[in-house]
Amino acid sequence: MKKILILRFSAMGDVALLVPVVRSVTAAYPDMEVTVVTRPKFCTLFLDMERVQVFPADVDYTYTGVLGIRDLFGKLLRKGPYDVVIDMHDHIRTMMLRTLFRIFGTRVVVFDKGRPEKKAFTRRENKVTTPLPHTVDRYRQAFEKAGFPFAIAAPPYVALSESIQTASGWFAYKKHMDGVKWVGLAPFAMHKSKIWPLENYPLLIEEVSKQTGVKFFLFGGGDKEIKYFESLKKQFPDKCEVIAGQLKLRQEIALMRHLDLMLCVDSSNMHLAALSGIPLLSIWGGTDPDVGFGPYGYDVKNIIQIPREELPCRPCSVYGVEKCLRGDFACLTRITPAAVSERLLTLLR
Repeated sequence: MKKILILRFSAMGDVALLVPVVRSVTAAYPDMEVTVVTRPKFCTLFLDMERVQVFPADVDYTYTGVLGIRDLFGKLLRKGPYDVVIDMHDHIRTMMLRTLFRIFGTRVVVFDKGRPEKKAFTRRENKVTTPLPHTVDRYRQAFEKAGFPFAIAAPPYVALSESIQTASGWFAYKKHMDGVKWVGLAPFAMHKSKIWPLENYPLLIEEVSKQTGVKFFLFGGGDKEIKYFESLKKQFPDKCEVIAGQLKLRQEIALMRHLDLMLCVDSSNMHLAALSGIPLLSIWGGTDPDVGFGPYGYDVKNIIQIPREELPCRPCSVYGVEKCLRGDFACLTRITPAAVSERLLTLLR
């Protein structure tokens, strides 16, 4: 049995993009066992996968600083030996870990993060906007470099146990009884340059509801987001269902598989919907899917954005920022509710 150790601590979207890679490589190599080292809150993404183990590494509290990384290395070393360690993060913590593994004679492969190309893509002047490899493909290439070529399998990718699927069974039953389209809304992201103006969503809900029978499921987390969702629920009591704060992550993914479409911004919820293999429409502002973080396996009809020819400042960052160099976030404000509802209804047909 070949034993592979993968290091990737964050962020949630980047860890989620490891899922199709891990699922596909273990399917391609029945004699392979993979251990994924990540933050505890992301471990659930890899549960119920055959020959996949997860090591929850709390690098914020338990394994902090140089001594914490040393302790983490010791625990991982005792779980080995490994045929190869693949650093899928290339961060100071994983740099320290991979150096220790090398000292102890373990082969190490580092994935190509593409920092120079991404910097050229997002700089203010003379951008080089040739589409870059998707992060999923960069992860796959790291395995190829390690001597394990394979192709990415078809979605869905997250393995859901029967109990988790049963937990969402009432959704499937209710959908059949209602006979309406089910649309997920995930309007929030970590950075302001990714968030389509929230005042647009009531207009969108109203317009889509005029055109078809629809139920909106509101995905997110945190008190501020839930408060906003409750305001939408109050405006449209028969049209909206607040999911934020009600379900655990794997139950949310199970629900996503019952949706007819997910409307989202550039966020972890977008990636989770893509991993579920459902129709989706993603709204892009200060970031750009061509940098390598678009919804994996989807094309331009699933993306709505202001063309770079119209706004040469796009994209202004790889992961998102809080301030706009123009001062008006035109990349987001110029995307109208009418344009989004029209595309959404087209995808629902």
